[in-house]
This record gives sequence, structure tokens and C-alpha cells, in this order.
Amino acid sequence: MTKYCGGYDTEEKEQDFEREDVMAERKKEKKSPEEADSKGSRSHGTVENLWYWLKTLYRESPGFVWLYAAGIGVGVGTSFLGVYMPSVLVADITAQAGLERILGNLAFLGGGLACLYLTETWIGNTKQILGKRIAVKQEEEVVKLSLEASYDRVERAEFPEEFWRLTERHFWSREYNTVFMDAFAALATALTGMVLYVGMLSGLSLWILLLVLAGTGGDHVVGLQCNKWDTKNRHKWLKLDYRMNYLSRRTSTYEASKDVHLYHMPPWLEKLFNRDLKERLHHTVRQQGNYFLIGAVNGATRMVWEVAAYLYLVYLVCEGQLDAAGFVFYFGIVTGFASWCASIVSSMRKLHLEASYVEEARKFQERLCRSGEEGREELVLPPGHIPEITFSNVSFQYEGANEPTLKNLDLTMRPGENIALVGLNGAGKTTFIKLLCGFYEPTQGSILIDGRDRRQYTRESWIKYFSGVFQDGWLFPLSLRENLVMGQEPEKGNISGGAGSKGDDALGELLKMADLEEKIGKLPEGLETMFGLGSNSGAVDFSGGEMQKMMLARALGKNAPLLVLDEPTAALDPLMESELYERYGRFSENKTTVFISHRLASTRFCDRILLMEKGEVAESGTHQELLDRNGKYAWMYQLQSRYYQKIEAQKEAGLEGEAVEE
Repeated sequence: MTKYCGGYDTEEKEQDFEREDVMAERKKEKKSPEEADSKGSRSHGTVENLWYWLKTLYRESPGFVWLYAAGIGVGVGTSFLGVYMPSVLVADITAQAGLERILGNLAFLGGGLACLYLTETWIGNTKQILGKRIAVKQEEEVVKLSLEASYDRVERAEFPEEFWRLTERHFWSREYNTVFMDAFAALATALTGMVLYVGMLSGLSLWILLLVLAGTGGDHVVGLQCNKWDTKNRHKWLKLDYRMNYLSRRTSTYEASKDVHLYHMPPWLEKLFNRDLKERLHHTVRQQGNYFLIGAVNGATRMVWEVAAYLYLVYLVCEGQLDAAGFVFYFGIVTGFASWCASIVSSMRKLHLEASYVEEARKFQERLCRSGEEGREELVLPPGHIPEITFSNVSFQYEGANEPTLKNLDLTMRPGENIALVGLNGAGKTTFIKLLCGFYEPTQGSILIDGRDRRQYTRESWIKYFSGVFQDGWLFPLSLRENLVMGQEPEKGNISGGAGSKGDDALGELLKMADLEEKIGKLPEGLETMFGLGSNSGAVDFSGGEMQKMMLARALGKNAPLLVLDEPTAALDPLMESELYERYGRFSENKTTVFISHRLASTRFCDRILLMEKGEVAESGTHQELLDRNGKYAWMYQLQSRYYQKIEAQKEAGLEGEAVEE
């Protein structure tokens, strides 16, 4: 599958049958993320998650947290002055105070209130700016962690959805941190205000205080139950959101339009989308029902205590126990106290929900973090040295699979040797490459580098000595030069360098070897041309064959001692394939090369051919040796030869395209 970042798959990749059985087994036992609870990852409590994220934000930006702390005092002061100022004015008016005193109190209290409002506005705007800065840093950290994670961690079938849930829902909205801190600050403000107001209300009536607290407790219980339902079922609608988002993105691209129109796909795609949308709306209705229940319970309890408090205060006024100013003041205090209680309930509900998001983020990052490499040393090969690689009784079994994909492999790859891997789909060729490159570790046995167990070295220090051409290679929406260099640091032996540097000569030689010199030379901007039609102005796209040539040029440019070629000519026509094989000796010079191909005629260039079958090496030898042995390899080769001979005969007879009879 040839593709680039942000683009659409332009060619169908041959299915990796080695993983399909594994994925099928996983689906049989698949549980929700909440039920599975991430094997090997412990759960964290709500308070623990909240404290963890608060420390994280303080580490990222102490000023961000201190702004919220300052906002607590400002919020309480604003609320109190808002209640106190009307009562003072009412007292002045009923006492027939002079205009000068009334205006003085109004100016003093009103000015203080205005200053608090301005401070609150400044704090709010500054918090938004700092919150988005933190979000950008967190995005970078999560993406960096994903890029640097072990291959086995990101190859999991669940990884794309988990990554989308974390980034799209939690971080990339760039509101997550402010929502979290808003809820935290609202809770702290409400608790402070409630303690302040309790002392005032206790002198008025204890039963009104208890009535408000009872109503608040009821609101909290209902909100907590709704939150639990949300946390338990959230993965269901997020999965639907992910599928609808994926379907929308993939089918609305330029590359997809050909298939969409050719096969009249809109009605079918609409049916798929509407099916998920209907199920999503079912969850939305239930979710909105929960919100309605929370609002209804809150409204009912609020009505009860407001009516009770209002009647009691009217009674005190009628009995002469409270004047008009006291009525205004205490009613404001009761209302404010109830608002603090409601804010506590709302904040706790939000924090409970935010804590579940933090839990998801922590588990995702814990799964990606590398482990088991403590104490390992860096592998440093002398310049020009090609290591000897030995598979010693190596077996490998994917997690969830019923049997090993590779079984008891014993083989040695000599320095500079060109090895071909052949075999039917599912024989274990791709898994062999994954183990060779260090993407996975054997579940049994060991891989030796010059006689030393590879597990003594860090994975990254081993992988850097590889370059490769894979069927699912990527080109990024960058310049062609950048796609070839791929961020390599300038050093002796590689192709790094800017325009006009010695690196241009090396790049030119690589393009010539990969038969891209003429193609690139015809582009107006040459190597500075951007790749990715639609993603950049003046950008270009390549055919499947041209993409594979770019992959080959990039792999050769790294000048690594170990080269992996996984069907490097699958998208090329036979003539171009033949020309490339004639240059194979130059490609593999001073390298150990592992070559995977289904076209057995191409393997004659290799020093040794390994025929893999059911995870084992069934036959081994040169092309001629295996033909002379007249085994499975010879049978497969003869079968392919007859097929291609018939194709050539048809071309000569002018019957190209007719069915080939076996």
C-alpha cells in the first residue's frame, strides 16, 4: 500500500496473512478498553489521577496553576461584594442617609467590584493563552512518544483508535487543560465560599442550611450515577465517532473519487455512515436524557429551598426580627450559598469525568513507554563493518495466537551475503523481517550479533544500521529532497546536504541507480518539488512504480550495512524490473541484503535462497541448487515459468489479455 501522510491509499497492499489469524483471535476475545483494562497496566483512583494531572500542569507551567489559585480569591470576593453592596445601599436608603454617603459607598464598593471583574477577565484571557501553549506541548510529547514507541506497541489493532481518542478528544481540542483547571478552581472557590457563608447562615437558621445541603447531596448522587454510565459506555460511541470520522476522511479525498464514482459507491457509503450514525444517536439520546435528569433534579431541589428560604425571610420581616437591608443581605447569602453548593456538585461531576480521561491518557502513554531496556548498551559498529547475524533456535508467537508464526529457526547470515526469502503467503517471511530488524523480540531462542545476544543492546542502536524498501512505504508532503534525505544528520557516507552541496552529486547518483533521474529532471523545481497533490501548491504525485523507485533511492542513500527489500519491484513493469535486477550487484555492494519476492526468477541474483513454509525453512540453497533438488522451490519456479512463457507467447501471437490456461 503506497501512501503519504494525510493522503489516501492509492494502491491496495497485499494482505499480511500472518496477522489476519491473530487479529481474528483477538476479536473473538475482544473486550472494551474499560473491561480489558490494559493488560499489565494498573488502574489509578480518581483522586490519584486528579493529583497527577495537577502536578503535570504545574510542571509544564507553574504560572498557569497560580493564575487559577489567584482566581479563587477573586471569585469569592466578587460574589461577596455582589451580595454585600445591595444590602449597604438599601440600609443607607432606609436610614435616609445623605446623598454624599450613598454615592461614597457606591463608588467604594462598586469600584472594588469593577476592579475584581477586570482582574477576573485578565486572568481568564491569560489562562486561555497558557492553556493552549501547554496543549501544543502535550500534543508534541504524545506524537513523539508514538513515533519513538516500540513497533509492537503501535502495531496493535487498537492503537489507531486509542491514539485518535486521546489526541482528538483530549488534547488536540486544546480546551482539555482549561476545562480541567476550571472545574478544579470552581470546586476550590465553591468550598471557600461555602465555608464563609456557613458562618453567616448558621446565625439565621440551621434548618435552611441543612435543607440546602440535603438538596446538594441529592444532586451529587444523581450526577455521580450519570457520570458512571458515561464512563462505562463512552468507548462505544467513541468507536462509532472514530469510524464515521475515518469514513468521511477517506472517502472525501481526490484519490478516492475514482473508485467512488466508478463503482457508484455514494448510496452504499451513505448506508454505512447512517448505520453508525443511527447507533450514535441512540447513545446521544440516552446521554441527553442524563443531562435532563441532572437539570431536573437540580431545578426541583433549588425551587424547594428557594421557596422555603424566601418564606422564612418574609416571616422574619413580618415579625420585626429583620429589616429590609437584612432581608436583601440574607437572601443574597442563601442564594450564594446554594450556588456554591451547586458549583461543588457540578465541579465534582466534571472532575470525576476528567479523571477518567486522565486515566485513559496515562494508560495509553504507559503502553507506549519503552521498558525492559534498562542497563542495555549502545551497539556501535566500526565503519564499514558488516555484522554476522545468527538466529539460534528462534520461535515467535503473536499475542493471542494459537501457535507460533516462526518455529525453531537456526540460520546464520554471513557478512555481505545476499539472501532471498520466498514462500507462500503466511509462511512467516514478514515476521522474520520484523525480528531481524528488531521490531519484535523472539518469544523463544535468541538473535546473535557477532556472537553476542542482541538483547544486550538497545533496540534503537540496532535499527539504525538498517535501511529498507517495503510495500507500504511512505512519502511525506515535503520536498523530494527531504523525502530522500529523511532528516539524516550530515556525516560521511550518507546523502545529507542542502542544494548546491556535495550531497547533490550523491543524490544524482542515487536517482540514476533508481531510474528516477529523467523524471526528476523534468520537474520545474527538481528535487525542491513538493510531494502530495492537494497538500501543497505545485506539488506532484507519483505512480506506484515511481514511488517504489523513490523508496529504493532513499534506502540506498542511508548507506546502512543491512538492507531489506520487501517486494521492491512489485509495482514495476517487467522491463523496468529486469533493468533494476541488473543493477542489483551495485545495490547490495558492501551490504547484507535480505530480499523478499514472489517472483522466483528474481532470486537468481542472491547467494542463498530460503524457502519458508509454515514458519520454518523448508529448503535452502542457491537458485540452481534448489532447481536441481527438484523440491517445492523447483515446482513453484516451473509453475511461474510456464505462466510467463504463455503470456509471452500470447503477446507474440497478438492475443494479449486472453485467459491463460494451466
